[in-house]
This record gives sequence, C-alpha cells and structure tokens, in this order.
Amino acid sequence: MADIIHYSDPQSRGMRTQMLLDVFQIPHRSELVELRKGDHRKPEYAKIHPYQRVPALKHGDTTVIESGAITLYLADLFPEKMNTPKPGTPERARLYEWVFFLQTTLEPFAMKGFNPETKEEAKTEIAKLLATMAGHIKGPYVLGEQFSVVDVILFCELSWYQMMGLYPEGQPAYDKFMEVVRGKIQQPSTP
Repeated sequence: MADIIHYSDPQSRGMRTQMLLDVFQIPHRSELVELRKGDHRKPEYAKIHPYQRVPALKHGDTTVIESGAITLYLADLFPEKMNTPKPGTPERARLYEWVFFLQTTLEPFAMKGFNPETKEEAKTEIAKLLATMAGHIKGPYVLGEQFSVVDVILFCELSWYQMMGLYPEGQPAYDKFMEVVRGKIQQPSTP
C-alpha cells in the first residue's frame, strides 16, 4: 500500500482526520502546515491543496481535500480497522448522516461561536440540533455495540464544542457517549 501523508495544523479541522489516523493506528506521516505562519500559502502547498487550506491527505497518486471526504476515503480504505459499515446498509447511511450533519449543518453555528455577539445563539442552535439527532445514537456507540469511525468523528466534534463553550448541557445521550468513547480515544498527535 502506498504511503499516506496527512497535511494539517492541530488547531484546524484537520484534528478530525488526524484523530482518525491516530485512534485506528493507520500508518501515515504527518506534515505540519502552520496556518499562523502562513505555511498554507506557500506555492509548494498550493500544489497539494488548491484552496490552500487544511487538511489534505496524499495517498500515492491520490490527493483528497475536505475533512469529510478524507474521513469517508479512510473509512473505505480501512474498513476492518475502522469498523466501517458495509455499503448499502442502514449503518452506512447513518455514517453518511453524521459526517454531513456535523460538517455541514452544525459547523456554520460552531463558527458563530467564535463571535461573542453570536455565541449564545450558536450554542442554542447547536443544542437544539444535537437534541434532534440524539435518538440516532444506538448506544453505547453511535451505531450500536461496535466502536467505529463515526464515534471518533462525533467525539472530536463534541470535544471541540467543550473547548469552545458550545457543548450541549443537559443532554444525557451525549454525556454518556463522551464518557464511553473517552476511554477509547487517544488525543491526536501533533505532526
């Protein structure tokens, strides 16, 4: 199998994909792209990621950008390691739902959480949306009895919300999920 190179900054959306690589012990090389130093604007990085953002994943001749796409690419590449549900199953549909829900539905509200003027609105919307999805956690893990790729993605997202003060208080399904998964997760390594 070709080498995997993961380009990221630990304070970016790349923490999602770095955590996947680390938790499931997928052999890879991490390349630090320090956003605050402008590494992403260098011409050599523009050849890797056309928008000059992180993360990016290079696997042989294939380069994948966007953390959701990288998540699904890795899930397909390492289905046994990541306990990826088989295509065409209800569990696979749940994987897609969660990846897109977290990264397209919730993320705009999370971004509002950086602005003190819109933080409370963001927290309220995130809590409301997560409450709606709580019934999709089959327990103890998202898809049921088996720890999988979707658990890492949700754990990473909720950990980010905890750091930002956006975590949905008073939602036992998420509190229990975080407690159960925390024991399985190792914090992502820094490149």
